[in-house]
Amino acid sequence: MNIKPMLIAAIVSATILASCGPASDQEGEHAATQKVSMLEGQSAPVSLQTDYRLISLERLQTAEQVTQACEAEVSSLESAIINLENFTQQPSVDNYLKPLNSQFVSLSTMEGHAGTLAATHPDEAVRDASDACGKSLSSVTSDLTLSRPIYEKVSQVDLSGSDSETQRFVEKLLVTFRLSGVDKDEETRARVKELNDEITAIGQEFDRNIVDDVRKLELSSVDQLAGLPEDYIEAHQPDEDGLIIISTRYPDLFPFLTYSDSDELRFELSMLSSNRAYPQNEELLQKLLKARYELARLLGFRNYAELITVNKMVGSPERVEQFLAELTGYTEEAQERDYQVLLARLRQDQPDAQRVELWQRAYLNEKVRKEQFEVDSKEVREYFNYNATRDGILTLIQDMFGLTITPWSTDTWHEDVESYELRDGEKLIGRFYLDMHPREGKYQHAAAFPLQNGISGQQLPLVTLLCNFPRGDELMQHTQVVTFLHEFGHLMHFLLAGDHDWFNISGISTEWDFVEAPSQMLQEWVWDYDTISGFARNAEGEPLPKNLLDKMIAARDFGLGMGTRRQLSFAALSLNLYNRDPKGLDLKTMTDDMTRKYTKFEPLEGGHFFAAFGHLNGYSAIYYTYQWSLAIATDIFTRFEEDGLRNVETAGEYRDKILGQGGAKPAAELVTDFLGREISFKPYADRLSGASKEKIATQSSE
Repeated sequence: MNIKPMLIAAIVSATILASCGPASDQEGEHAATQKVSMLEGQSAPVSLQTDYRLISLERLQTAEQVTQACEAEVSSLESAIINLENFTQQPSVDNYLKPLNSQFVSLSTMEGHAGTLAATHPDEAVRDASDACGKSLSSVTSDLTLSRPIYEKVSQVDLSGSDSETQRFVEKLLVTFRLSGVDKDEETRARVKELNDEITAIGQEFDRNIVDDVRKLELSSVDQLAGLPEDYIEAHQPDEDGLIIISTRYPDLFPFLTYSDSDELRFELSMLSSNRAYPQNEELLQKLLKARYELARLLGFRNYAELITVNKMVGSPERVEQFLAELTGYTEEAQERDYQVLLARLRQDQPDAQRVELWQRAYLNEKVRKEQFEVDSKEVREYFNYNATRDGILTLIQDMFGLTITPWSTDTWHEDVESYELRDGEKLIGRFYLDMHPREGKYQHAAAFPLQNGISGQQLPLVTLLCNFPRGDELMQHTQVVTFLHEFGHLMHFLLAGDHDWFNISGISTEWDFVEAPSQMLQEWVWDYDTISGFARNAEGEPLPKNLLDKMIAARDFGLGMGTRRQLSFAALSLNLYNRDPKGLDLKTMTDDMTRKYTKFEPLEGGHFFAAFGHLNGYSAIYYTYQWSLAIATDIFTRFEEDGLRNVETAGEYRDKILGQGGAKPAAELVTDFLGREISFKPYADRLSGASKEKIATQSSE
């Protein structure tokens, strides 16, 4: 559940989220472009022109088309780099920074298309060509960010009369160059480029192994589906060989682990899921850790965790460790209390049980919620079919921000994909795709994939939401509804921040450990009756009863301590794999140690969770950002609690002061501007420690 970082971000540890979109659909919104060229026999170009090279999806439907487009883009970038390096005039905002900015935008345009197609396209050849394109772009990105002549020219620009966003653009850009290693000697820069290419290639293979490895539990009788909802059973009937196939894809996996009455089968499916991409990703992860460690050392850092956190809100891996320790303390009593409730419930079925196992956690959680809180998630899911949920979320966003979302007729890469336009009155703000259902070869989790960054007066923002939910009128778990709204929050953040001049200001260009906060805050609307009553209806058209939502709210924080500790174990694993020399590191041992340190559960013997933990590539050492952002999100939400969740004036202020700002200011300043005070982690600490339970109970009885 995240927004996919772009290539430039992965290489230089900065959150630069920008991408591409159909040239034929811009309707004159972008300025005329002109490629930079050198005159024959001259050592420098006469002038540099802005060059926003847009791409049409309809021209990227075969592997050959992807390869040709990528080769053309790489060639354009290589020529532009030469011209930028040999520019002889006094560099200024207009004659140098704007042309340079357009090259970064065009680079991320190609990358956005390639990354999205690699994760979505039904043709394996197109996915492979898109991955190959990513490798080519990695190489030319290194050429750009390691160019000392370009760095020096940017440093020479007089900014005395420039506005604050231009000054921040240069400030962030210079940091990007320095974190790339531009100030190192030629030999070091050459090795840095090699490592960047290697890291990209390893990461792509690591991710692809996760996508491609779908494991299956084979059942011989419908009786083995005891406990599962009726619609699930109907969708999983014996095939021509008499077998019932339960895959490790989310729509199969999560309901089975939650409802199946068979402890043995839940264990078997858990083992299959925890061994996806194993053993192939074990060696790849070792190589990735080694390459990133060498890169960090070359750039003057003790380890990769220090490099990746230096430009985040936390500032250092030591602050991350402190933060994890603080949350560990807040959740101590809650985890123990809730675990003992699960253990007591397990002993009703297994009197001799000494501990709760990982594959039993979701099942027992469901039993406790049903028996002690009178919340049956089978009943709840009857009110959330996919189509109605999608429409309800689109309506919420329109009502909340005074916007209009309408279908957009355009080409897509698969018949499942829907496309939309976002408008503010008559103004077209941006466009987006929804690719929401599982299929072979597709990215298996949930994330927003930027396609094209918005640049004022040049191009509109374009983004894709990738999820793996049931389709049509099939029913969703309430947790999936939460995920839907969370990911849609990323999409809206990207679109609403897409009206700035500079590539590292527009879009989601804040510090990476703030990126999740707006999405996590938006999840709160799933618990608001005025919001969900408009679309949460069963097959008979009856709305979700208010008393049922009240019970759901009362049960909401049951298991919060255990769930947070599990997230802390992931964050600690992420950090501890990258905060040291990886030589001799045992991945299985480290994973199991973090599970035991932070949770009450024993690791799955024979399981290899790390092999399919995709964040170890994309997020590297900074999985902590989910909890850090959630602490900020909880604080931001206090303003809506005070003013009302349906208060359009507060929502408008939130849009203007946080979402629409992109990376124009440091994240802490954005939050301060909205709240009228500095960030406080106390609201989240109170919730984790249980101080908010009385408040939740009071709300549920109103």
